[in-house]
Amino acid sequence: MKKKWLIFPFILVLLLLLGGKSLVAADITKLPDQALLQTAYSGGESFRYTVSWMGVKAGELLMEIEKKEDKLDAYLIKITAKSTGLLGVFYPVNDYFETEVAGTSRLPATHLMIQNEGTRRNKKVTLYDQSNFKVSYCKNEDPPKEYFLNGPVHNEFSSFFFMRTLPFAQNDETMVPTFADGKRHEVPVFMEGREMLRTIFGKKETIMVRPRLNFKGLYDKMGDPLVWFTEDDFRIPVKIKAKIVIGSLTTSLVDYHGPVGSPVMEEQPKYIEKEDPL
Repeated sequence: MKKKWLIFPFILVLLLLLGGKSLVAADITKLPDQALLQTAYSGGESFRYTVSWMGVKAGELLMEIEKKEDKLDAYLIKITAKSTGLLGVFYPVNDYFETEVAGTSRLPATHLMIQNEGTRRNKKVTLYDQSNFKVSYCKNEDPPKEYFLNGPVHNEFSSFFFMRTLPFAQNDETMVPTFADGKRHEVPVFMEGREMLRTIFGKKETIMVRPRLNFKGLYDKMGDPLVWFTEDDFRIPVKIKAKIVIGSLTTSLVDYHGPVGSPVMEEQPKYIEKEDPL
């Protein structure tokens, strides 16, 4: 199993590809709920997920959001992805992602990726010129690549928090124009239903949200992902599931710190240790 299959159930919920593909926020058919926007970007929030394949633990994800004290309405989103178990032995992964977002729409300004996968070591930097609708992407010492778009953009991590702020209703679709494989795609996102789910917060009513990935490429090897958000003022993503070529991957929230409290799943695996990614 490749590392991208490990992290994609989480990333697919953000409707984006790793490596700087972006979601065009200006054309989203619904505006965010302002109350949800404030809770999604309260700062001081962390989420830890385990990723399992057919019931076997394959990796962990740690996501954190911090408020930048030296800038107005600016935040840092930090992600650590690690492989574990046999996958960690045969294909060790320790990737780090960092996105700075700013402004009332929490759009990304910069994105850093430190890739440590097997014997590969890569550093990727993406700069977002939101005023001129331009994205610049650079890998290691390669010349930068530029993409000219028709509106301001989110990246895969800033859009995750944006998804938490959208009002959903049963069978109500929101069209999300998505930049992937050098093209712009209209991706419908809809609420599939509700489900009472056992979570680290106890039994919670959740809403089930699914994007329809209607373009080819790597996604044609996977089913459309499904994400469970708590149906409350905080919209905590507690579970994500996606089918792959063999079986399916499930991402489950096992540890949380933030305005909701600090619940921990019983018999939890070891916490991801923070390391210097550089």
